[in-house]
Order: sequence, then C-alpha cells, then structure tokens
Amino acid sequence: MSNYFYPMEMIRVPQATRNQPQIAAGDIVFLDYRDRGSLFRNRVLFDCYAFSFVQNGQKQIYRAAGNTILKPGHGMLIPEGNSIIAEHSDNAEHYHSVIVFFPGSIGREFMASRPLWVTGEHPAAPYIYFETNAYIQEYVRNIRALIAGRQSLSPDLALLKVQELLTAMHELAPDLLWAMFGQPANPSLKNLVEDNLMNPLTLEELAFLANRSLSSFKRDFQKAYGLSPQKYIRERRLEMACTELSRGKLASELYLDFGYQHLSNFNTAFKRKYGVTPADYRQSA
Repeated sequence: MSNYFYPMEMIRVPQATRNQPQIAAGDIVFLDYRDRGSLFRNRVLFDCYAFSFVQNGQKQIYRAAGNTILKPGHGMLIPEGNSIIAEHSDNAEHYHSVIVFFPGSIGREFMASRPLWVTGEHPAAPYIYFETNAYIQEYVRNIRALIAGRQSLSPDLALLKVQELLTAMHELAPDLLWAMFGQPANPSLKNLVEDNLMNPLTLEELAFLANRSLSSFKRDFQKAYGLSPQKYIRERRLEMACTELSRGKLASELYLDFGYQHLSNFNTAFKRKYGVTPADYRQSA
C-alpha cells in the first residue's frame, strides 16, 4: 500500500470541534466549521452520526466499505465509527463545512416511524452521498444564521431540526436512508480490502477502518483467507493490471496506480507471477 504520510493521532468528533462556532443541545450539535485544512489524511472517530455539507474546499473520506470526495453542492450522511479524512481548500479561503451531529438512535426511531416500502435489496450503507436541493441548501443557511446569531436551542427544538433534515433526506432517498439505519454496516475484511484496492491507504489505515490493531488485522485476515493482506493486495492488483494490459495499456501507464514506485519493480513482480513481462503479456493478449 502507499507510504503516504499521515498524522498518527486519532481525532474524536464532535469533541475535537468544541472550540468552533456551534450550537450544542444535549447530544445534538450544529457546527459551523472552518480550518486551514491539509492534504494529509487524519484518523477520525465519529462518536455519533453526522450530516456534512462542504461550503468551501473538499472533504475526502474513506470508510470501511467505500470512499468519496465531498464538494460544495453535495451533502453526506456519515455513520458513527472510524473514518480516514483529508480536508482542504482549493482557494485562498479556509476549508469550510456545516455539520450536524446526532445520535444514531434518532435516525433509527425516525425510520421506525415510517412505513417500510423499500424496493429491492440494499446492503448496509457506509455513508450516503447526495446532491443538495434548494430546501436543504436553505436549511444549511438557516443553521449558519442561527450559529452566527449565537442562538440557543432546547433539546426538543434541536431534535425537531434534525428530524426536519432527516425528512428532507427521506424524500430524496428513502431506500438509502433505510440502508443506513435499518441494518448494521459490518463489511468483511476481504470486502474492506477489495473496496480500497486502488486507494492509497496504508495497512495501518485499513486496520483502523476495520476497528482493529494492525497485528489483529493481519492475524484475522490470514486466518480467514489463508494469506496475508499484503499478499492479497499485491496479487489482486496484478490481476487487475492484466486486464488493463489486455486493453492495450502500457506498463509505464500503470505501475504507479498499482502501488509500485518504479517501473522495474512492477515488471519484476508481474514476471514472477505470470512468467512473462507486462510487454509480452500485452502483445499476446
């Protein structure tokens, strides 16, 4: 996996954001967050669920079962648990987002009060990524205005504001909201690795997303699948490289994307597995 540097400490939210402008009402927090941001990845533990709306810059987030990039005009519902996150601005202004933190019990009770008419099979969602409509954009502006005006909210009124946002989300994507709150998200170790094969995550970061120490992650993966996660990743990437070579791609176009620092290392690993060089494989495909 990548040798990309990242800070080692874990950040717990919403506790780590307590010095940012916000309205806190019991277990619910409405946050207007600004920071210089960084391209470095951080380990973030969400102690509750969170709606995140980027106002400036972008948020890249990795979860155990998927990853995405959040930009202005879109929102994300993030469940509690471990994430790898990098946030940065792409202009002179600070990175800026509005976040609504709330307990998962509110979402589960909300869905329990709705008729179950989900269509088709929907696996548990690692997050929900959606385009914000005019109603949700106005909701975010209202939250920012309340925070700027140092308005306080009672727990009952804060609950109504979260339910309002959940209702708007339910009208956008009821199936996805059910996948988030209607069943537990617990991907297998193999699925976690498969979902992140082409992402520049270290084994330590994959272990964090799996809620394990590095040693436990390696041991459990070896026990379940009969080979180390390093070897599994290496073998799967070479298999994927075969597909790209058969489509006419050159090894010089592929080696960096498949985790090799040097073309010669990619050629050596490929020949060791398949008995031919990438160039020979490409010509024979």
